[in-house]
Amino acid sequence: MKIAVLTDTSAGIDFDEATERQITLLSAPIMFGNRQYHEYEDLSTADYYRLVRLSKGEKMVPTAPQISMQTIATTCETLAKRGVTDVIVIGPSQGISGFVNTLGAFTENVKSLKIWPWDSRGVLTPMGEQARLAAALVASGADVPTILKRLETLRSTCQIGFVVDSIKPLLRTGDLNLGRGPANAQLLAGKPLLVFESSGKVRVAGSSMRMKSGWHDLFDRLTTSLQGQFTTHLIVTVLNADQPELTQQWLAWAQAALPTVTLQSATIGPSFGVHVGDGAMGLALNADYRQFLDSDDEK
Repeated sequence: MKIAVLTDTSAGIDFDEATERQITLLSAPIMFGNRQYHEYEDLSTADYYRLVRLSKGEKMVPTAPQISMQTIATTCETLAKRGVTDVIVIGPSQGISGFVNTLGAFTENVKSLKIWPWDSRGVLTPMGEQARLAAALVASGADVPTILKRLETLRSTCQIGFVVDSIKPLLRTGDLNLGRGPANAQLLAGKPLLVFESSGKVRVAGSSMRMKSGWHDLFDRLTTSLQGQFTTHLIVTVLNADQPELTQQWLAWAQAALPTVTLQSATIGPSFGVHVGDGAMGLALNADYRQFLDSDDEK
């Protein structure tokens, strides 16, 4: 048995890291009008947000279609020629993308190897951390059942949420549905808080008038279930949609609140930026994948 790990750029992994970890990485497609881009190949995060701001007057709405099953099939054929028998495909949450469901229905069409679809129930850092764990376990010689079991344990530690300027992008993409009524109308004002539930679905958790109060509300929501569990094995990532100054503020607030955890920052790339819009800030909490490796596994 020879196992490969496949994911896409919505995991926040770039091509250099993917090569180093022997992860097969596909670029998520981004549509601007009739033109298709590929995340991190011909569309950087900075260029994406520049295009978003320039196109606001033209009302051009970017979208992130699923990676085609033809691309998956071609990639699997290439892997099979290299002797791969099983490929674990780590996808974005089904709460924002139908990719994992589509892949599950497509697997029977691929005869050259066995495809194992995996719903990360998140995106960006939590999704990327799961890909890193899978790759490290493959390198250590673990089999598929062992890898999937440890992925499930890591996934259970992941939490992610965002403070956005507007929930209109998510309403437009159909990944968030609100009924009518005064209470829901209020969520359209201020800065809505979006959180991923344990099932991977996105829900509106409230609304704040300012980004600072949004930070406190989001932080409290994500850390309530972790009382007494803060250790050096916890990684906190500040996510930002091209907001360098706010990123430094959020990092400072996180450092003051959680002085013993590992802090890092990451940008919200184009493939998820279409869902939360420019100006968004996020917070992701997850265990360090390395604690789910055996002591003799490759770190």
